[in-house]
Amino acid sequence: MRRVWGLLSITAFALVAIQNARSADTSTKPAEVPEVTVTGEVTSSLTSVSPEESAKQKTQVPGAFTIKNADEMKLGRASNFEDLLQRAPGVFLQSENGAEVSKISIRGSGITSEDEPLGVMFLLDGLNFNQGDGETILEDFDVVSLSYAEVFRGADAFKYGALTLGGAINLVPFTGYNAAPFQVRLEGGSYGFFRDDMSGGAVQGQFDEYGAIGFRSRDGFREHSRENTEILFADLGYKFSDQVENRFYLTLDRTNRNLPGGLTKSEMEDAPSQANPLRDSPGLEQGVVIRSPGGQTKHSN
Repeated sequence: MRRVWGLLSITAFALVAIQNARSADTSTKPAEVPEVTVTGEVTSSLTSVSPEESAKQKTQVPGAFTIKNADEMKLGRASNFEDLLQRAPGVFLQSENGAEVSKISIRGSGITSEDEPLGVMFLLDGLNFNQGDGETILEDFDVVSLSYAEVFRGADAFKYGALTLGGAINLVPFTGYNAAPFQVRLEGGSYGFFRDDMSGGAVQGQFDEYGAIGFRSRDGFREHSRENTEILFADLGYKFSDQVENRFYLTLDRTNRNLPGGLTKSEMEDAPSQANPLRDSPGLEQGVVIRSPGGQTKHSN
């Protein structure tokens, strides 16, 4: 008997609950919820892809594509492009007397270049950095100002044109969005090597700016191989809207370098640090480089 009353109680309770649910469903009174406002702010550049976004793009490239982050370079010496691109698969670099890199080869391309890299396309945020004869003066760019570098080997570089079979290296500098507000780096080493860099970035409304100034000095291993380099780099961006951004790059540099000349095999075995008195010569290079995408437009998703 108790079981029967228990079942009847449960059944009655279920009927009441179902009736209340139906009444709630058939109510015509609209539900009121508080108003919610969602606001967002763009925290990255539209024309200069962040390292995280570049890493996502790498998963979509089926071939040989390498990203060299500047954080890896900063664990050691950060003097030239050899320090940045070393250990990149398929990339061969050679510097003249320990100074700036004079030869960069990707899978054998440009292996015959002499005083300046030849046969590899260099880009600054996707803008061609090569000269009219195909050579690239890497002294016109401060390697410390780089956020990362994209190395495209072989046909993967065709995204930048049909004449890039030798490969391409896209250099992506810091912007006001991803640069430290202020930092100083000092380096020193053997043979009178010394380098100091000071940089900083900021975002002010629609503007973002990044600037770096550096000085490099070395006596060199050989006689008559002293070098002094001063370089200034500036990166200024302006957002016209959430989908349109323009960016300007400015480089001022001055290099005073002594070239010790070549030695014969016997001279090298006798005294490898000596200079060739008949072929050594001083070198003075000055450069002013201005790059701008010219109102480059990118659409953000």
